[in-house]
Amino acid sequence: LKHGSNFVVSAPGRRSQVYFGMTALRQKLMSMPNMLDPFRQPTFSESEDRAYIRYNSAPSHTSSYKDRNKTALGDLPLIAQPGMGTRVMMKKVVSQSLLAVDLAFEDPTNDENVKITGGYTKGLVMSSFIAVLPSLQFGFINGEMNTAAAAMRKALELRIGDATADSIWSFCVSVFCLGAIIGCSVGAQLADRRGRRFALICTSMIYALGSAIQASSAIGPQEGIELMILGRFVVGAAAGATTVVVPTYLGEVAPSHLRGELGTVFQLMMCIGILLGQVLGLPSLMGTEKLWPLYLMVVAIPSLMMLLLLGCLPESPRWLAGRSEAEQGRAKRVLAHLRGEAEDGINVRDEFNDLRAGTESGGSSGGSYGVRQLLRDAAVRDGLTITVICASVQQFSGINNMFNYSSSFLAAGGMSPETMSLVAVLMNIGNVVITLASTLLMDRAGRKVLLLSSAGGMFLSTLAITAALATPGAEWSSPLAVISVCSFVMAFGIGMGPIPWLLPAEMFPAEKCATGMSMAATSNWMANFIVGQAFLVISANLGGYCFMPFAVVQLVFLMYVARRVPETRGKSLDQIMKELKAR
Repeated sequence: LKHGSNFVVSAPGRRSQVYFGMTALRQKLMSMPNMLDPFRQPTFSESEDRAYIRYNSAPSHTSSYKDRNKTALGDLPLIAQPGMGTRVMMKKVVSQSLLAVDLAFEDPTNDENVKITGGYTKGLVMSSFIAVLPSLQFGFINGEMNTAAAAMRKALELRIGDATADSIWSFCVSVFCLGAIIGCSVGAQLADRRGRRFALICTSMIYALGSAIQASSAIGPQEGIELMILGRFVVGAAAGATTVVVPTYLGEVAPSHLRGELGTVFQLMMCIGILLGQVLGLPSLMGTEKLWPLYLMVVAIPSLMMLLLLGCLPESPRWLAGRSEAEQGRAKRVLAHLRGEAEDGINVRDEFNDLRAGTESGGSSGGSYGVRQLLRDAAVRDGLTITVICASVQQFSGINNMFNYSSSFLAAGGMSPETMSLVAVLMNIGNVVITLASTLLMDRAGRKVLLLSSAGGMFLSTLAITAALATPGAEWSSPLAVISVCSFVMAFGIGMGPIPWLLPAEMFPAEKCATGMSMAATSNWMANFIVGQAFLVISANLGGYCFMPFAVVQLVFLMYVARRVPETRGKSLDQIMKELKAR
């Protein structure tokens, strides 16, 4: 950083540095010394090539946690989702959650980004890697019922094209969602009562149990169907718990500014799991009559890895900070390990005091604030409506039909097995790539723009898919099917995939975030179940036009986002709430 062009603000307790690109910032900060943090008196010093603002003493915690929560990144809930850190900072603008620091940005043409760096340690990386193993299992379970479907249905004597057999198979696929609805609730309660670490271990082991039950369905068609349904329900419960427990754990072990990046890792591991599930399920690999039971058991491998690496998975320091004095001492040791610092260091002490203050005031755990209170709370009603609609439309857009049934509807449309294999591989590779790109796009373009682009791209891709399916045998239909299915998945990945999971964390206060996310997740899984049950029936009746109902949903959602959904990037919670009330 060159002197005179940027300033560095050290953020104690977060092992981070915040870079502000404004030469006028020095004068503003010196004229308002308490602006950045009401608990510290900053002093200014400079050298030949850098300018620093440092804090002289440890914070006094006599003031309320509510005041403390107004400081940099303070109103972010303890959850890991892609794009999380950029809600309170963005290109050209620093949010009001940094108190009045936005007054320093007098030049609106300044293009310098606000950046926060640092925080990764060996302990944090290792614990995060182990924690996202259930995400890999979640992705594999999501992808396992597509490319290997023909072999499994043959073993279970569920003939493709038979109405009754299609209904039974649809239920085998979609009962997963009913398990997930229960898993969301049970997983959250287990994590609160027994700890995040225990919940992560249980979730991973339940995946292994469910996959074993699914694999045992190879014993025969009559008992096999029942075992397949039971196994799908069990792994569904684990999947529901994964969507709650993993982001919560990552959000509680990571510094504030890394929650978005670790949220991206959570999403990326799911996409890699889907890719593995689709590729290994190809008939040329494990999607055969002999190997499909072993294929279903692949999901147990991450469970074994977790058992072997348990010693490197600490409990969440935030959960420990709200327990007994002995556990609070353990929380300090865990924080020191995660931050790579001494237990008596000022950064560890500051962060521990923040965690204590957060648990004493209710923090982000939700306290006694439940679904009934959320539904009656007029202050969050608009945000609840938006998040539930976005979460539901994510499934009513037809995305899981691409992952679960692309082999079936492409085969019905006359596509060759080679084309179906190519589609399965390409759409999942595209899903992984676009997941990585979506984080950068989210930071630069904003949530609303990406939602509009995503819905629009999916709508156009759906029309192209319909054109390909409605003209089987045409010379151009197979190439168009490959391109349109891949473009559909990639359009989903830039907006409709990650943003509905991020919006609850941006539209609810920290103490209401857990309940709001639970409502959004429940509506998402319910929509997933309905679509999974209905799609083969729709496909049998509409044939090549089976995706047109989803095109209608995408078009209506496109108009809804344009009129009702606010941009949340770079805004404090107060700003977002005011915008919602003004609409």
